[in-house]
Amino acid sequence: SRGINAEYGVVKRIKREWQIIVTILVLYVCYYALTSIDWPRAQRREKTKVEAQPPLKEDTWVYKPSKIYPPEWYAIPKTFDPQCKAKQNLYFLRTHQTGTSSVTNIFYRYGQEYNLSFVMQPLKLNLNYPGRISMHFLEMMKPKKGYNILCQYMRYHKMDALRIMPDGAIFLTLLRHPVDQFLSVFHNFGIKKEIRNLQPHHNPYEEFFRNPRKISLMASDEVFHFVQNSMSFDLGLNPLQFKNETAVDNLIKRIDNDFHFVMILELLDECLILLRRLMCWDLNHLVYVKLSVNNEYSTGISEDVREQILDWNAADKKLYDHFHKKLQDIIAEQDEDFHEEVRTFKKMNAEFWRECYNNVLPVFDGNKIGYSLHDTHADNRTCKVLATDDVTQTHVIGLRQFKDTLPPSDI
Repeated sequence: SRGINAEYGVVKRIKREWQIIVTILVLYVCYYALTSIDWPRAQRREKTKVEAQPPLKEDTWVYKPSKIYPPEWYAIPKTFDPQCKAKQNLYFLRTHQTGTSSVTNIFYRYGQEYNLSFVMQPLKLNLNYPGRISMHFLEMMKPKKGYNILCQYMRYHKMDALRIMPDGAIFLTLLRHPVDQFLSVFHNFGIKKEIRNLQPHHNPYEEFFRNPRKISLMASDEVFHFVQNSMSFDLGLNPLQFKNETAVDNLIKRIDNDFHFVMILELLDECLILLRRLMCWDLNHLVYVKLSVNNEYSTGISEDVREQILDWNAADKKLYDHFHKKLQDIIAEQDEDFHEEVRTFKKMNAEFWRECYNNVLPVFDGNKIGYSLHDTHADNRTCKVLATDDVTQTHVIGLRQFKDTLPPSDI
C-alpha cells in the first residue's frame, strides 16, 4: 500500500504541475489577444476622447483680399448675358458619392483647354483628406500665375480655401439625396465587407440599422467617417455634433454664406445651366457623361430602411432639404429662356452620347458603369476625355503641371 500511495502522490504532483502550465498558457493567450487584436470599438473610444480635447490654437492667418469684387460678381444672373466675361477661378468642394466625378470632369476639361492651374498633389485625388490640407506643399508648388481651380477631395476649412484660392474665386459644392448617397457609400466603400457582423447577412442594411451606433464603430478608420452624415462631415461638421441641432443650423448658415452655389445632383442639368450663367461659360463646356455611377445598390430597399437612413443621416437631410429648396427658388426666378436652355442642353448631351458611345460597359466588378467608343470615334479626343475617370485625368494633369518641378519618380 505504501508503494501505491507513493505512485499516487507522483501522479497527483504531475497533474498539479500540468494544471499550472495550462493556466499560464491560457493567461498568456488571453493577454496576447487583448494586446494585439484590433478592437475597433476600443480604438473609437480613444479617438473620441482625443477629438473631445480642447481645439488647437486658432489659425492666426488673416484674410486680406487685394481686390474686392461686388456682390453681383458672385450672384447667379436671372438671364444669360452673351457679352459677359468668363470667370476662370473656382473652388469645388467634392463631397463623396454625390456625382462629383462627372462635374469634376467638366472642370478638368475646361482647365486644360485654357491652360489653367489646378490645386492638387501629384497623382492624388485628395488634399490630405480628411485632415487639413498641406499648405506648405501647395504654396511651395504654386505656379507663378497662381492657382485657378480646386476640385479635389478635402474637408472644408474656410481659411485654407481663402489662402490658396485667388480673389474672386467662385465657391461651389454638390449634394445628393441622403438615401441615395448613403446607399452609394455603403456599396462603393464596401461597408458590408468592412464590418464583419454584416458579412453573413443577405440584407446588410436591415442588420446595420438594428444597432447602427454599435455596428458603425466596427468600421475601419478609412471608412468610418463615410458611414454617417458624410456630406456634412465633408463640409466641416464635427462628428461629435451630428445630433446638435444648433451646430447643424450653424453649418448650414456658414455654407450659405461661404458658397456661391450649392448644386443638387437630382437637378444636375438645371444646375449646370445656372453654372453657365454664373461662370459665363459656353454650353459646350458643360457637356458631360455620367461617371462612377452605381446601378445596383438601390434595389430592394424597403420604406422602413429608407426612413432609418434619413434618421441616421439627419444632419445631411437637413442640409440637403435647405439647399434643395434654395435651388428651386433660384430656378423659379430665372427668365423664360432658362427651361429652353435646359431642354437644349439635355438634347446636346443625348446626341453627344449617341455619337460617341456604343453601349454601357460594366466595370469595377459591375458596381459602376463605363462606355465603349464607336469605331468611327475611337480617336476622337473629346469623346475619350468625356468618359475618362477622374483618376486618369488627375494623372494626366499632374504629369503636365508638375513635369518641371518634381523628378519623374514622383509623378
